[in-house]
Parts: sequence; C-alpha cells; structure tokens
Amino acid sequence: MNPYEPVTQADFADWIGVTQQAVSDMVGRGVLQPGQSLKEWNRAYCNHMRGVASGRGSDAELAKERAHATRVARERNEIKLAVDLGQFAPVTGLELVLATVGGTVAARLEALMPKLHKLCPELTPQAVALGQREVKLACDEAAAASLALLDKLEAEAQELDAQDHADRLKAGGDGVDVEDVI
Repeated sequence: MNPYEPVTQADFADWIGVTQQAVSDMVGRGVLQPGQSLKEWNRAYCNHMRGVASGRGSDAELAKERAHATRVARERNEIKLAVDLGQFAPVTGLELVLATVGGTVAARLEALMPKLHKLCPELTPQAVALGQREVKLACDEAAAASLALLDKLEAEAQELDAQDHADRLKAGGDGVDVEDVI
C-alpha cells in the first residue's frame, strides 16, 4: 500500500486494526477526510486518538463523564471507609445523642434552683425568680438541641469572624492576626 495514495476505508481499517464501520464513523464525524492518503489518515487518526486520550476531541464529553463517574465512585468509597472506621455517624443517631444529653442537662438545671435556695436562704424572691427564668431558658435550649442548631452556631461564628476581620481592616490593621498564621 502506497502511503501517498488515497486509501479506502476497508484498507485503512485493516491497517489500524479496526472495523470498516469504525473508519466510516470517523469519516462521518470529520476525523478523517475522504480521498486523503494513508499517511494523512494515519496522522489524523493519531491526532484524534491523542485528543481522546487527553480528554479533548470528539469523545471529550465521554471522557468528562467517565472522570466524573470515577470521582463520584472514589468519594463514595471514601465515605464508606469513613463510616466503616467509625469516623462518620448517622444523623439520626447524633440527634438522639443530642436529645438525650439535652434532656439530662435540662433535668440537672431544673434541680439547681431549689438546691441553691436551700443552701442560700438569704436569696430574695426576685433573685430566685430570675434564676428560675434563666434556668428555664437554658433548659429550653438544651431540650431543643439538634444538628440544625450546630449549623446556626457555625454560621453565627463565621459572621462574627468576618465582622472581626472587617473591624481590624477599618482600624488600619492588615487583617492578619498571629493566631491566624499559627
């Protein structure tokens, strides 16, 4: 076969070890141009395959999908491993623990004021009432503990950090603390 003469789809398919239908598909997609020589088709085919291997070319979308599927599978395996190692716990279990701890804390706080009143009889009724109100608020917060509360507290902390950073910048600082660097 002369590499400088036009080549047929069947000959080129035999040359690179694929079916004639595969070559026809490449011609249809514009990878190979009809009437070109074996050398030109070989060069175009090699360029196409380099592009496919690097995630470019007409099969780039397929390569991206495969990469995404591989990434998702890896992340799924990492999560499964973390669960197996006991690094993750089910949300329902965590909420049950929070509710149990919250209930225990609330019960202890509710018992605090009567004990305090017995130990300190000189407390005024206003002081006892104030203590009972504060204990009730703390009990309500402890009983309402959930993972949503953790999200809320984290958002508030981030907001305070951002405000603190803005205040330092306004005060003429560079916004970097030694604690931030350490």
